[in-house]
Amino acid sequence: MLIGVGLGPGDPELLTLKAIKVLKNSDEVIAPGRLAYNIISRYCDPRLVDIPMNNKADGVISSLTEEFCRRCKNEDIAFAAIGDIMVYSTFQHIVEKVKEINNSIKIQTIPGISISTSIFSKIGVFIDQPMLVTTEKKISEEYTGEKVIVVLKVKRPWDIINKFKRYGYNDFALVKRAYMDDEEILYNLDIPEESDYFTTLVGWM
Repeated sequence: MLIGVGLGPGDPELLTLKAIKVLKNSDEVIAPGRLAYNIISRYCDPRLVDIPMNNKADGVISSLTEEFCRRCKNEDIAFAAIGDIMVYSTFQHIVEKVKEINNSIKIQTIPGISISTSIFSKIGVFIDQPMLVTTEKKISEEYTGEKVIVVLKVKRPWDIINKFKRYGYNDFALVKRAYMDDEEILYNLDIPEESDYFTTLVGWM
């Protein structure tokens, strides 16, 4: 069986009991990146696999897919990734490729706490309005008048802020590396021009 395990937003204490059980009982656990590796290494002996954030990722994913198709017939292999395994996850691409090659491989997913909702605990904002969760690349085509936006993987926050101010948005918060040791939370005019991959922008009216 191939098991996708969501590790939550980055704090080891936010792992679910179900995730820990699967990590301990799987025949092997794949950690796609150092952050995932550090979170789960207290529960198992994971194998670190670096999946680059560029066009070289396809080669790594293809190699993993071939391995999973071969081994998951008789073994339980876990792929443990940051966030919720079903939301904007590399695991989606792996599952699609596995099913193309061998649709008989059993797939199981263990949800993790999503950054798109847990981010509000960090900024202390309650939400009871329609909300759009999207990425920097897709926000222009997906926005349909929601009162709250959560934009993942933001690199140029002010491109979004300037646009959404025209729509009536008044407040913005940028959270870098939420729930990690070097977390940083910035509001409105303190938000920088550029940020990195593990950054989430929240805007609300």
